Amino acid sequence: MPLRFIFVDFDSFFASCEQQMRPELRGKPVGVVPMMTNSTCCLAASYEAKAYGIRTGTGVAEARHLCPSIQFVVADHVRYVKIHAKLNEAVEKCIPITEVKSIDELYAELPPNWRDEETALNIAHQIKKRVAEEIGDYITCTIGIGPNIFLSKLGSGMNKPCGLNVFHDKDLPQCLYGLKLRDIYGVGRNMLKRLRARNINTVEQLCAASRQKLRSIWGGVEGERLYAELRGEIIERSDSVRRHVSHSHILPPKIRNREDAFAVIHRLTQKAALRLRKLEHYAGSLSIGIRFDRHTKWSGEVRFFQTQRTPVFLKALRQLWDSMPAELGEPMKVSMVLGQLVHAKQFTPSLFSGGWDLKGEQIEQAMDKVNLHYGPRTLYYAGAQNGMNEAPMRIAFSHIPDLEVERD
Repeated sequence: MPLRFIFVDFDSFFASCEQQMRPELRGKPVGVVPMMTNSTCCLAASYEAKAYGIRTGTGVAEARHLCPSIQFVVADHVRYVKIHAKLNEAVEKCIPITEVKSIDELYAELPPNWRDEETALNIAHQIKKRVAEEIGDYITCTIGIGPNIFLSKLGSGMNKPCGLNVFHDKDLPQCLYGLKLRDIYGVGRNMLKRLRARNINTVEQLCAASRQKLRSIWGGVEGERLYAELRGEIIERSDSVRRHVSHSHILPPKIRNREDAFAVIHRLTQKAALRLRKLEHYAGSLSIGIRFDRHTKWSGEVRFFQTQRTPVFLKALRQLWDSMPAELGEPMKVSMVLGQLVHAKQFTPSLFSGGWDLKGEQIEQAMDKVNLHYGPRTLYYAGAQNGMNEAPMRIAFSHIPDLEVERD
């Protein structure tokens, strides 16, 4: 099997962006946090901070204990998205991008005449050189090259930072034996327990397991897919279908009360509705989740005829909010999800009253045009007034914000 895919993973992306933008942070331990408070945790850590054992998810207090000299910076998501766009442009000058997987990951399929090792390595070096020249020396990437996407991605996580790893089919699976089980994509905490229960404690034992045994452990076809991918085979996967649009926000202590929390989730719902329309989808349900403390949560859902109308979502939000028991206390985190999605091409308007609201959608479209031109804070429903300074744009693992729609 020839080398077919090249996978690029930008090293400690948020922290590297900060060091690139701010020379005073270069060479120093840096933790990127969502807000300046001791109760939060690191979104990212520079490699200087990682040397002290600080990782994504490390609490601020623990990070200070591990590394008293660490410097914390508040995440600048807008600038990260802009740098992300420039990085994509730099890579595109070397090879057409097949898919952007996340804010710091992408991959490309090598054309048939580029699948020898010399050419593939040359492309990888071109990418590294182009990134350094066009963005800067402090944003580096680790690149994996292999016969399938799975192994290429695996290679992009090895020998960081600034690594370059090639997997040949002739070296498989022996070249993987030095990895830990948790290094294998698809092996999380729960799967690790399942593997150990079946006497699989190393990657070598995982690779030696039969196709049927892995199917049994995974409880389905994913086990068979892993068996094939570990051996360099290409597994065709169906395109993912968007299932929901969601937002969440951890409330700062000063607004942990029901009135302000409702304003924040009101704002989140309006943001989600704008995204929904930009994505050309309709939603048939709204669900919300409220966390009060570590052990107390509440959730609810309302379903309706599929729509894009913000007032429908806000009416459902008020219905859910008013049904929440008062004795649960004050909210610490709010989240909302628009679900039961259908693309506009598959949407069928209702023939009955109370269904499709053409005039309402036209009003919504007019509001969207104003907000897209002048900014999303120009026209909004008043229920969000007290929450307009909260829930700024954030980068999620599976969602790269659209600056046109989600900028603050």
